[in-house]
Amino acid sequence: MHVLLSEWRSNFGHFLSGLGVTLELTGVSLAIALLLGFIMALARLSGVRPLELVTTWVVEIIRAIPVLILLFIAYFSLGSVGIKMSSFVSAVVALGVFYATLYAEIFRGGILAVDRGQREAAQALGLPSGIIMQKIILPQAFFNILPPATNQLSNLIKDTSLAFTIGVAELMFQANNAGATDFRFFDDFLLAALMYFVFYLILSKLLARWELNVQQHRS
Repeated sequence: MHVLLSEWRSNFGHFLSGLGVTLELTGVSLAIALLLGFIMALARLSGVRPLELVTTWVVEIIRAIPVLILLFIAYFSLGSVGIKMSSFVSAVVALGVFYATLYAEIFRGGILAVDRGQREAAQALGLPSGIIMQKIILPQAFFNILPPATNQLSNLIKDTSLAFTIGVAELMFQANNAGATDFRFFDDFLLAALMYFVFYLILSKLLARWELNVQQHRS
């Protein structure tokens, strides 16, 4: 046990640095995923048939591709045709695009779950479509979207660990490097797992409290 704690102390600085990169990667990827996902959801609900078809195919195709392959496409394949991005940017692009397709379905489902009568009543009053969506549909859809959207965030956090395969110096990268140096892979990966767990636990508690406050405010 003493040896294990000593090993963790010696590597903790590197692991903490990796955790910082993991936090940054999660935050930027999430921002891209939410923005693109919302745009895709609106495109699928636009009523413009060609736009709906194209967006539907994009969502279905990307959702069917493993995140690891998307990472390799962004970093290696695009680089081979002259679109060169750093490993971090490639990871952000791959994770952001993949999770955008998941959030697009969450947003679309949340919007469709709003009572159709709300839209029809607003249209009967002569309100423009943009105002109806902004002032009536989206505020109600938000409560349908919030639980699955926050749950999906936990998957994004775990998938950031795949970015070590293209050289992003996040937490998993640091754990693998430490193991390759001291040959104590079990100890190093255990420390990484504990740090992921603490990160996830804190974030989940904060999100749960936020969801509770939102629901209380609604009622």
